[in-house]
Amino acid sequence: MRRLYRLFRAQVLQRLIPRSPMEFDPSGPLEVVGYLSMSAGVGESARLCADALASSGLPIRLRDVSTDPESPEAIGWHRPRESAKAATSRILHLNPPMLPRAVASIGFGKFARAFNIGYWAWELEEIPSEWKNAFRYMNAIFVPSVFTRDALARHTDRPVLVVPHPVTEKTAEDAIRCRFSIPEDAFLVSSVFSAGSSINRKNPQAVIKAFQIFRAQHSNSFLLMKASGNPATDEALRTLLAETEGMPDVKIVTDRLPSSMIQGIIRQSDAYLSLHRSEGFGLTVAEAILHETPVVSTGWSGTVDFCDPANTWNTRYNLIPVVDDHPEFAHLAHARWADADCNHAAQQLAAIAQDPAGAKAKAVRARAFLKSYLAANTYETALRALVKTQSASLRSDRLTNVIHRAAHPGRNG
Repeated sequence: MRRLYRLFRAQVLQRLIPRSPMEFDPSGPLEVVGYLSMSAGVGESARLCADALASSGLPIRLRDVSTDPESPEAIGWHRPRESAKAATSRILHLNPPMLPRAVASIGFGKFARAFNIGYWAWELEEIPSEWKNAFRYMNAIFVPSVFTRDALARHTDRPVLVVPHPVTEKTAEDAIRCRFSIPEDAFLVSSVFSAGSSINRKNPQAVIKAFQIFRAQHSNSFLLMKASGNPATDEALRTLLAETEGMPDVKIVTDRLPSSMIQGIIRQSDAYLSLHRSEGFGLTVAEAILHETPVVSTGWSGTVDFCDPANTWNTRYNLIPVVDDHPEFAHLAHARWADADCNHAAQQLAAIAQDPAGAKAKAVRARAFLKSYLAANTYETALRALVKTQSASLRSDRLTNVIHRAAHPGRNG
């Protein structure tokens, strides 16, 4: 039944949504649409957008379309002040499979009376047909990385602009080691992942393998992983937990934790390890850099935009075919992603452990690199680029009309 619905959604619903004829109005309020009450990455994307636009002084409206809302305490977010005026444009922080439901909640007519920008996060070089169908009713697309832009832009004539997530340093709890019974003098490696975003893509298995190789030479070390997902319903996550049961120095936490505790895990680690096979951006990697935690990360896909090659540890990899049963990835015949070199990652962890002062100095420089990158690539910058693109298109249309009239003088009224 789910497979039939996905087919119906991809081939029918995506084609029924109307495209707005509106032009972008930079003076009107922007509506941010997304999973504002969910801790998932796509929800964080929408919240970061809302905060960034509000901080810039731009008038905003908010529309929460969460499918599984969580408490404000779990999210750790305070809604910014909203404009009383109706929105003339909106940014929908929802990938195409999520859009039909959200557009229906807005109303087809109301949806078409605003300039619609899709903020899409995609992690592979090949895209599904459902995404191609969704281009039709979007006026523009924002994406979190150059990697994602390159994957999408070749399939559309809509503007596709890079706007990295405007990540900010968040409140982080103290006493994390005490909370999880980790010795204060242990070299702590952390990793955070969502099992629902394809556990194969997040690749926690490689994190565990790299840590075990590292620990063979550094016995006083500990791996703490925070996984989002329910082991009772997620077989892959349940299998991963079973595989680590006999590893006393590896702990995977699946409980729902407040944002401040997750940030505390990242901040109080000696190294943050992400051996993802592919990322559209890499939120937790960016958060670790902001906390000045040394980062070891696969050197491919979205994270390379902001992982300073001189001051983060970018792990070698080989590109391999995507093999995954996630519905978004399962039918992409030519897709590929990275298989990180676990031995190289272990060597990078060892380099951090052997020179903690040097690693900390590099982490400070990595933070400066990230902040500079984010400052140069803001929502305001992208919105100004939209205005220029729109103006250039209008000038081109006028020039085409002039040339047409000159070439066909008898048709001029």
